Amino acid sequence: MEFKAGASLSNQSVKTLGMAVKSTNLLGFHAGAIFNIDVTDEISIQPGAFYSNKGYQYNQALSNGTQTVPKPIIGKIQLNYLEAPLNVIYKVEATRTIKAYFGGGGYLGYGLSGTYAVQNQRSDISFTKSIEGYQYKNPDYGVNAVIGSEISKHVIIEANYSMGLNNLSYYQSSTIHNRSMGLSFGYMF
Repeated sequence: MEFKAGASLSNQSVKTLGMAVKSTNLLGFHAGAIFNIDVTDEISIQPGAFYSNKGYQYNQALSNGTQTVPKPIIGKIQLNYLEAPLNVIYKVEATRTIKAYFGGGGYLGYGLSGTYAVQNQRSDISFTKSIEGYQYKNPDYGVNAVIGSEISKHVIIEANYSMGLNNLSYYQSSTIHNRSMGLSFGYMF
């Protein structure tokens, strides 16, 4: 088993009424545990459980078609997920004490909580369909890619990327997909 934690940059692919929302990355974190099930000396299967932050930031000027509002709208969407990745990993011995690895697979994420902040106002995000408020669908699912190194059989350094495949919007005129990349440090027992 290994414990990993690190920083992540997340964003969302958001389209509404056929127009893309211009967004920037949101800094967050992730932490969790991975179980390493060796199939051979080189190949392993890694199921796990993680707490992850996702979302995005934006800074947009609004326009009514003839005039642009001089003060842009600044906002942030922050989502908190419980995620279960399942990856297949291929390891290569780089030196006597270092193994390099790469792999990929899928993940399933369940939205726990979230906030929507615009200018100086903040509201909660619901993961159930409701009449009021900002809402996202559950679950999120997608694909992952990982690359990293195992040092002296205990220390882990890893880069990862995940791309959501499920449309998280309840509205037919909108699509929302999570995107995230991160850097993790871990310890293997």
